[in-house]
Amino acid sequence: MLSSRRAAALLVAALGLSVSGAARAEVSREGVWPAAEPEVSLDVSRAPRNEAIKRLAQEAGWSLVLNNVPPGDPVDLRVQDQPADKVLELLLADGDYVATRDGDLIAIAPSDRAQRSAPALPALPALPALPALPAAPALPAVPEPPQAAAPAASPDDAEAEQDAPRRRGRDRFVTGGSLRIERGEVVHDVSVVGGSLDVWGTVTGDIDVMGGSTRIHEGARVRGDVSTVGGPLTVADGARVDGDVDVVGGPLHRGERALIRGDVNNEITLRGDDGEPEATGASLARRAGGAVTRTALLFAFGAVLLALWPRRMEVLKVEIAARPMRSFALGVVGVLGALALAVALCVTLIGVPFAVIGLLLAFIAAAAGGCAVLETAGAALAGHRTRNPYVHLAIGCLGLLLVGAIPFVGGALHGVVVLIGAGALVATRLANLLRPRPRGEGAGGPYRTAP
Repeated sequence: MLSSRRAAALLVAALGLSVSGAARAEVSREGVWPAAEPEVSLDVSRAPRNEAIKRLAQEAGWSLVLNNVPPGDPVDLRVQDQPADKVLELLLADGDYVATRDGDLIAIAPSDRAQRSAPALPALPALPALPALPAAPALPAVPEPPQAAAPAASPDDAEAEQDAPRRRGRDRFVTGGSLRIERGEVVHDVSVVGGSLDVWGTVTGDIDVMGGSTRIHEGARVRGDVSTVGGPLTVADGARVDGDVDVVGGPLHRGERALIRGDVNNEITLRGDDGEPEATGASLARRAGGAVTRTALLFAFGAVLLALWPRRMEVLKVEIAARPMRSFALGVVGVLGALALAVALCVTLIGVPFAVIGLLLAFIAAAAGGCAVLETAGAALAGHRTRNPYVHLAIGCLGLLLVGAIPFVGGALHGVVVLIGAGALVATRLANLLRPRPRGEGAGGPYRTAP
């Protein structure tokens, strides 16, 4: 019984005989060839001879160059652990070839004898010239059919043609003043801090307004988003906003024929000239969910303050319970002063970062003061049933959530809570964070005495 190695060798030999179909060929080797080539295993079915040689070179680790080597007939190649050079000779069994080797690079080309022995093709006899055909008679001219009238352009096509020569425009940034985009004017991003904005032209980017009113007039268009903080936004009839609209701390006045393609994020949307708020089931559910979320965040913030700074929260509660009206008055003065300082800082570019940081700290301080007010109110409502400050804060937050749902009354209640909390912070110097200097400590130091 033959071994698998001998059976594979016989199979390769049979392959060489089937490919050649002629006398035994000769493959001349030139260059430096090693004494033993690596053994390869291949399984190729119905592939051109050149493709089988490339597969062999890949398995043996050769770099192969084929020069004028005919592709040959499809071959079936199945060998197991056979020397690579022997398999190459069997694949080239259809003629005389020269295999030149330089390291791992092998170039295969037909030998000079094979090129000389190739029979020349006989020249084909010249074909007789065909007689010229008579010229065909000219056909009568066909009248051109009347051209159909071009269809009328749809509104979408007209809009696309209008948007084709779209200009980007330059950015506009204004602090401490108002800005007006005239009709026919094209600008890109618009940012206004501490002033109002009137848009009659086209804004190709986004609009960001803080601390002022924004009005997009009839015929104006905003291709980006519109975001306003601390002021109303008006989108008049015939105005268009392609992006989203986000209004925080102010109402949205939206005309009946105003077009807003993106999402609208606002608690109160006023439609038409009557000023009636839009009341739908989705808007009411969204408003209620937002109120619950804000109240839960306020309770969590107050619980953190009670856990980290219980004594400072106690100082605020004592001030609120002892002098609530004084705290309210100080809160009004403090808020107006903070707004005036923020506007003054926004006049210059250097002061804008300080104004933003100051407003952020003021917001956190107002939330802390509001938590103190709610805890004081919750303690008054609970009476002597419990002295747990977290329960008092939860009762106060729940009361704010319920009363805050009443139209107009809720907004006034939120304002009162914020102002009383801000006034308590002013009266207690930020809950004793800013301590006053002791008496007798002047410019000369704590040990200087008056003459």
